[in-house]
Amino acid sequence: MNMHINKDTFYNSLFEHGPDIILFLDKESVIANANQNFYKVIGYSVEEVLHTPLTKYLAENEQKNYQNIFLEVLKGETISMDSVIIHKNGISLSTHIILIPATVEGKVTGVYGIIIDKSETIKIENSLRASEAKFKAIVEEALVGVYILKDKHLIYGNPYYHQLLGTKYPDVNFDIFNYIHPEDINELQSIFDSLPVGGNGKTHYCRVIRKNGSERKIEAHSKLIYLNREPIILGTIIDVTEREKSLEKINFLAYFDQLTKLPNRKSFEEVLDKELVIAKTLNQKLAIMYLDLDRFKYTNDTLGYRVGEELLIAISKRLQIILGDERQLFRISGEEYAIIIQDYRTLNMVFDLAKQIISSMGEEFVVEHYRLFLNTSIGISLFPNDGEDIISLMKNAAAALLNSKQEGKNTFKTYSSTMDIRTFRAFKLGSDIRFALENDQLEYYFQPKVSTENNQIIGAEALIRWNHPEWGILSPNEFLPVIEENGLIAEIDQKMNLILAKQITTWQEKGLPQITVSMNLSAKRFLDKNLVSNFQEILAETKLAPEFIEIEIIETSMLENEKIVLSTLNDLIKTGIAISLDDFGTGYSSLSYLTKFKKYIKTLKIDRSFITELSSDEENESNFITQTMIKLAERMKMSVVAEGVETLEQYHLLKQMGCKIVQGYLFSKPIPANEFEELLKHGIIDITNDINLENPTIEDKRKFFRVSLHFPLSGTMTLTRINGRTVDVGKTVVIIENIGLGGLRFITDLKLTVNPNILFEFEVYLFGETIKLLGTIVWMNENKPDIYQYGLEYAIDESRRSEITPILNKLALKLRNAPLVPDCSFVTEDRYTFIKKLRS
Repeated sequence: MNMHINKDTFYNSLFEHGPDIILFLDKESVIANANQNFYKVIGYSVEEVLHTPLTKYLAENEQKNYQNIFLEVLKGETISMDSVIIHKNGISLSTHIILIPATVEGKVTGVYGIIIDKSETIKIENSLRASEAKFKAIVEEALVGVYILKDKHLIYGNPYYHQLLGTKYPDVNFDIFNYIHPEDINELQSIFDSLPVGGNGKTHYCRVIRKNGSERKIEAHSKLIYLNREPIILGTIIDVTEREKSLEKINFLAYFDQLTKLPNRKSFEEVLDKELVIAKTLNQKLAIMYLDLDRFKYTNDTLGYRVGEELLIAISKRLQIILGDERQLFRISGEEYAIIIQDYRTLNMVFDLAKQIISSMGEEFVVEHYRLFLNTSIGISLFPNDGEDIISLMKNAAAALLNSKQEGKNTFKTYSSTMDIRTFRAFKLGSDIRFALENDQLEYYFQPKVSTENNQIIGAEALIRWNHPEWGILSPNEFLPVIEENGLIAEIDQKMNLILAKQITTWQEKGLPQITVSMNLSAKRFLDKNLVSNFQEILAETKLAPEFIEIEIIETSMLENEKIVLSTLNDLIKTGIAISLDDFGTGYSSLSYLTKFKKYIKTLKIDRSFITELSSDEENESNFITQTMIKLAERMKMSVVAEGVETLEQYHLLKQMGCKIVQGYLFSKPIPANEFEELLKHGIIDITNDINLENPTIEDKRKFFRVSLHFPLSGTMTLTRINGRTVDVGKTVVIIENIGLGGLRFITDLKLTVNPNILFEFEVYLFGETIKLLGTIVWMNENKPDIYQYGLEYAIDESRRSEITPILNKLALKLRNAPLVPDCSFVTEDRYTFIKKLRS
């Protein structure tokens, strides 16, 4: 369908509704007509501009150029120009003006003008230029390489890119594969070939060979796009060589020991986990060994850490030679190593390796001209016998190691679930000691020192006790080895010394008699260069006079590290702290060394081993030796304390010998601070009534009858459950003093606790039959130092009680006729001697 269009209407519509300013100028450049865009662009209405020259709206510096061009247009030439028009509000606007001659019958009658507003376009162009400048500045100065590749050739690379390759900026059009490590070329080509068009880029790594031949590791990110229908690769690269080295170092520190370069505990656990998977999958056996270097800490403390470090390096090398490439060696702590033995054929192979290690460690090590010898203890656990997971195997190897050390060191032990209570407890204490320190489970007990003149308390010995939640009050000989093995001696001593000083100060502030309290320090503490300054800080903090603290040191500590110890003692004496020599008479050179040490020692403590043997027999050697030591001390102007006094006979003999101070269970066992405070209030301890230490009175509250035994029975005891947790340990021999339907009484040198949550199983041999009884300890007494008496209450039902009733009735009837009954495990020798023999 044809549509007739009126030309006048068409041109008028184009004139009015065009996007730009359209106007008609007469030959004088006066505006004869203009569309509404004039107002939209420069703010003037059509009425305001009609019959005014266009130059009126041009910037002054643009007017002359415009007039010259206008004249040329009147000659019939179309000309365009850039110019500046001033908006009604005074703002300058960039424009592009097109001037077209208006011709009527071949004559120019005026000029058509089209004015295009360029301000937004210029803003966009300027923005693009600024962005380009910024982009260029960023890219040129970037600390990453930026590159554009086409067919493996570089078409752009920023300065960092060229710096990384060692090429010259801005060289282009070279094959970048010439700088890729030959071993990485195929992989890089494969990555480039797999880049998706317009998709996400890929991060990849390779090595580059710089122009000078050096090698660097790079991380790159490449993306494929099309430009002018041709594929190009845009990307960035960074040099990660140092980062990789740092990561390698971090990884080394995380998994390897920095000193010996051996894999560490973390590595050991991860490798063990993998080896266990293999062993389970292939049904293979596996063993782990824990090695502990006996007395290494002593060597390290005595000769210094430098010698200790060199010794560890030498040990590690020797062990690696023994193990070869087939066995894996790990250093898991200071002087503790671990070995994983995969797929061993026979147990003897494991044992032979352990023997070889022990033998090799006994051979001489020469470090900085020192000839050093070491003993080694080894604990072994086996998969699957001793556990099927990391935790079980490691725990059981540690338990076996502890058992090995307690057996006398320089030996090896495999894990056994039949380890006795003593070993089990020692192992448990090792894992609990750090918690004890953090939760204030360690406290001081005090044993009075008494004047033989009037039984007045004139001093005390402070003895650390561990108030263990499961095992009760523990004495130092039970947990001191644990503290030493965990390296906590200095930390615990410092904390406890402060507690003691505060306690003495508290008593003095309450107006109680001012007494000197002695404390025990281990030999290793005297090797600590901070010992004296620590005491000085404690005295300053508590404002306690130094004469109220005395330090007890054993003779062997002075003999083993004489030079260092004497220097420390001298500094302590200058501080005002007195020194007491404990266990005097037990050292191998006591008398010869006493003269040398006399200027350091204020007090001699005669060891309990001499006091125990004292008797009214005038020919008794202990009497003579004790008398001699007392006289010797007097001659050297030293005080004397006799420790371990348990009977009135011992007390009177010592008094006759001229001993002025005694200490022992006759007066008091070590007691907590609050109980000692009550003793201190009285001041004097009454011993007019003899104390029967061996048979303390126990209130009889039994519901069931007991069989009294003239001769005790030997039996065995084992743990079965602690706080609801089943325990599998071996048996410990005990002495049963009486037995009944409700419970039994027994003695042992093992320190236990009154805890209803610990269940024991006892076995006793009666009439050719082994009787098993379960129960919990309900009371305890310490009959003699380190000899304990306990009452056990059965945890059995009535049916079990009815089973043992006829056996105990039979025993009671038989014992009426004779103190010993056949086929029963009676002990006829002294019960305390019997117990001591068990532990010898």
